[in-house]
Amino acid sequence: MRITLIISFILFCIISNAQERKDTIRMKDGSEIRCQILKASEPDSIIQFCVRENGELKVKKIQFGFVDSYSWPGKRQADTYCKMLRVKSILDGEIYNGYWYTKPSLLKPELTSMDLVAMEIKKGHKMLHIGFAVTTFGFLTVTVGPYLLQKPMGGGSINSLLDNVQKYNNQYKAIQLVGYGIAATGVIVGLASITHFNKAKLLQQESQKGLSIVVNSNGLCLAFKF
Repeated sequence: MRITLIISFILFCIISNAQERKDTIRMKDGSEIRCQILKASEPDSIIQFCVRENGELKVKKIQFGFVDSYSWPGKRQADTYCKMLRVKSILDGEIYNGYWYTKPSLLKPELTSMDLVAMEIKKGHKMLHIGFAVTTFGFLTVTVGPYLLQKPMGGGSINSLLDNVQKYNNQYKAIQLVGYGIAATGVIVGLASITHFNKAKLLQQESQKGLSIVVNSNGLCLAFKF
């Protein structure tokens, strides 16, 4: 037990002395860190090192982006230091002095009330335009479609003429029915846009609620809108 304590003490002394003298990390802001570098990982863009703070050794890490250069004469002793400090991963340790680059968040920024209002109005206008276009196409089908049909011609038997007339009438009614159906669909789509306009109005009213400053005969006052 005593031997283990003595060995641990000797290793601790070696690390304490070495880490104060050997390795140096030069920062882009001009500062220098006297330390013992443990690992320098290119794929992870991280330098991991130990440094004395408040009388004890602490494992730190910093990204290459903040480092101008570094000298690592104590590279051979790095494994010994890692075992002594129980460092198993390049990610172990604290961020040094706040030097840590974080990638921009992939999450979309939160939309404001006015952004939501604008989105609803845009959706309403889009549906209104689609509804108008579909309705117009439906009425064009009703009015123009029958002119594209071939009218029944005489010259044959009475039965043949009657069959052609009946066929023409059926096609005429079918085109009109399809045209009115398309027009009705357009009207429904156009009316559905009202929902988005109403929602935009409610969102705008909600955004105007809260605390505001008003001026009256008594001077400036705080007003709450509900």
